[in-house]
Amino acid sequence: MMLGRDTASLAPALPRPRPGVRVEAAIWPLLMWAFQRECARLEFAEIERITGARPGYGTEYVMIERARLGCRVDGGGRSEPHPDADVVAAAVAALPVVHGGRSMAIHIAEAARAGMLPDAMVGAVPRCHPAGKRQHGAGRPSKVADAAELGDEGWPHQSRVNRRGVQVVEPVQFCPVVWSPTPAQIGAARRGYLAFWGALSEIRDNLRIGRALSCFCVTLAMPPQTPWK
Repeated sequence: MMLGRDTASLAPALPRPRPGVRVEAAIWPLLMWAFQRECARLEFAEIERITGARPGYGTEYVMIERARLGCRVDGGGRSEPHPDADVVAAAVAALPVVHGGRSMAIHIAEAARAGMLPDAMVGAVPRCHPAGKRQHGAGRPSKVADAAELGDEGWPHQSRVNRRGVQVVEPVQFCPVVWSPTPAQIGAARRGYLAFWGALSEIRDNLRIGRALSCFCVTLAMPPQTPWK
């Protein structure tokens, strides 16, 4: 799923958390705060040995595998994320399978780090374009082709009588075209956006019901559900 426009400038920056003060925050700015500013990580349960299922491959999976092997990257260091950021990351990691499970959780974390919602192809309309340019005998580019190349599906060649009274056959020319983007591509992008939106709604509701955040109060505000309308 491709990412769309940058939403970091559209989402209000959250204030620095203060003990004993709960700030209202929408779910998308809260996710960007947790994964961008606090560098929260997703922690998944151990992979099921019976099924051999593997989590979606991403930065989090690499980090989990390094931890299991006892490997650490030399140099540098950072402080631990804010406890509320860990709570948010845990809510993302706990996404049920009906909302995409681990693969959707990783996708949400990566999108929040980038500050970009999935590309919903807003304003996209299928358009007809020439399939490619061909070369004339003189070397000039042309957008037409001989219909004879289509075989039985092409048009028969047209015949005419030239100035000398001789009947000649001229090929029927046509312009190969493609449609881009296709309706299937637009539909797939928008279905992916709706699945992403539904997963955000699930995370938002879980954080609102659990009330496990100490410095934030999650509001009902959400990104547009159908931005293409």
